[in-house]
Amino acid sequence: MVRSTFRLPSAPGLCLALATSLVLPAALGAQAARPETVTVKAGDTLWGLARQYLGDPFLWPDIYRLNTRVVEDPHWIYPGEVLRLASSDAVTAVPTIDTPPAQPDTVVAVATPSARPAARPDTDATDMSPLFSQGRRNEVMRETLRAYVDQPYRPLRRSEFYSSGFLTEGHDLPFGRLTGRVTPEQIAVLSDRSSGLLYTEMTVAPPSRATYQVGDSLLIVTLGADVEDHGRVVIPTGLARVTDVRDGQYVVSIVSVYGPIRNGQLILPAEHFADAGSARAVAIADGVEARVLGGQIDRPLKKPQDVVFIDKGRKDGIAPGDIFEVRRTEMPSGAKAVNEVVATLQVIRVNESTATTRIISLTSPNLKAGTMEARQIARLPS
Repeated sequence: MVRSTFRLPSAPGLCLALATSLVLPAALGAQAARPETVTVKAGDTLWGLARQYLGDPFLWPDIYRLNTRVVEDPHWIYPGEVLRLASSDAVTAVPTIDTPPAQPDTVVAVATPSARPAARPDTDATDMSPLFSQGRRNEVMRETLRAYVDQPYRPLRRSEFYSSGFLTEGHDLPFGRLTGRVTPEQIAVLSDRSSGLLYTEMTVAPPSRATYQVGDSLLIVTLGADVEDHGRVVIPTGLARVTDVRDGQYVVSIVSVYGPIRNGQLILPAEHFADAGSARAVAIADGVEARVLGGQIDRPLKKPQDVVFIDKGRKDGIAPGDIFEVRRTEMPSGAKAVNEVVATLQVIRVNESTATTRIISLTSPNLKAGTMEARQIARLPS
């Protein structure tokens, strides 16, 4: 009977009816076997219950809509809660959305039965538990988040040390020069202007009568404006490491980028960064008083993490990690200003008579050189 029906091309409706008649009894029998309620056990989720009883984990909102008086947040269900799996006239539901509205009690509707896929045995071994499930998987998630959140405190950071810059203080520094980008012989050089990105290989020339060694770290810099009698501003653009010597030329690889790197920029041997561990600055009284000299770029408005130079350094007892408070002493108009804290600075690196700081908090963006005084209020334990 069935075979002869499927051979008839002129009767597709009859084929569909017969095929449906073969499937529906099994589906109706499976739905009849589905319990009306289920008691939540440890580790259960709406996702898992929908997969087990409705045959599709993506139907978990249907179970939630039937149990809005029991489940406040669909991401969290608790052992011992009794959840309905089938609708009835006494069950309230919310509109067809995946998460509850701000005031679920104001939207009440009568749930209507609908055709659902038949329940099937859970033979899929793949774990489809949602991200916010309970049990061991939830604990693993929290441990993963702690790995990002609970980072050890570090008063000084290597990247800030090398990227903040400093003042030359009138010294004749051993500048080399970035000469170009290493280009394979098969590729023609179309321009004498080249730039460097992370891991780009470039060539450098040391200063007269100087040499580099493979493994040396070099700071790539440009020179900024003069700052009173404290020399010029040195602005880092990147950090490179000597990797090879080819035909008398030193080849470096760019390992950090702080700004645009171009051939012709200057290079210096990178100073050693001393890690201060995890110690925190301790408050002190009668700290050193300093004057704000300005920043890397001459602009009146500052923001957190901007670089600011002060006129006290190593000879004055200043050390990396020291904390300074900046107070305004006079207004641009010449009027006397209210003696209030407008910024907090942290010393990043120290020269003989100046220091480089970064702004760690700010209440007024107008930190103008010459109208601000800074006082040392804390320092790292020695």
